[in-house]
Amino acid sequence: MDGLGPVPSGDLPTAMLGGLQWAPAPSAPRRSRRPLVPVIVAAALLAVVAGFVIFRAHSGNTAASGTTATTPSGSSQDPRRQAAVGLSGLLAQSVTDRAAVIGAVADVRGCGPSLRRDARTFTSAASSRQRLLSRLASLPGRSLLPAEMLQDLTGAWQASAQVDTDLARWADDTIASRCHRTSRSDAGLRASSVPESQATAGKQAFARLWNPVARRYGLTTYQRNQF
Repeated sequence: MDGLGPVPSGDLPTAMLGGLQWAPAPSAPRRSRRPLVPVIVAAALLAVVAGFVIFRAHSGNTAASGTTATTPSGSSQDPRRQAAVGLSGLLAQSVTDRAAVIGAVADVRGCGPSLRRDARTFTSAASSRQRLLSRLASLPGRSLLPAEMLQDLTGAWQASAQVDTDLARWADDTIASRCHRTSRSDAGLRASSVPESQATAGKQAFARLWNPVARRYGLTTYQRNQF
């Protein structure tokens, strides 16, 4: 075919490629490259293992850091602080009650347009004081707070409840007399003066002991005329 004579079977690839296929050089036998394959595979495996170890170590550090960040601080778990926070909540309610009472007193003194509502305000304040006393008696951790301080507050709120009750009677008397009876002669108003003095003394003594505790834990401080 094409003028070529028979080609020995052993030279068939060389003849088909037109002599373009180069035979491997005798000095570079193929088996000399084979030992590199296990070395490359071993190096790759070592790189994978090292990467996994580094990843696990990094993940462990991240988890540890996250745990540290989310663990509550020791101060927030202080039982005494928790008791003080609970008491602070009761004081905040007492402040609201007192503000309502002060407004109602001013309205009754001026024979204002809200006399009937004023009477209800006084009655509601007296009931609120009783609830505060009940909650104070069962306050979690109260034994960790100064006993004298709690006694002062208890006496102050008991006296305040009596004041509110007397003021409710004063408001009712003012409504019944259609504002013709003077405040100074009203029995309810006169009766409120004694417990008012007791409440003031108790609140002053309480505030003197409470404010250092409040400052220590970052809570609200008070003066005697605020709650």
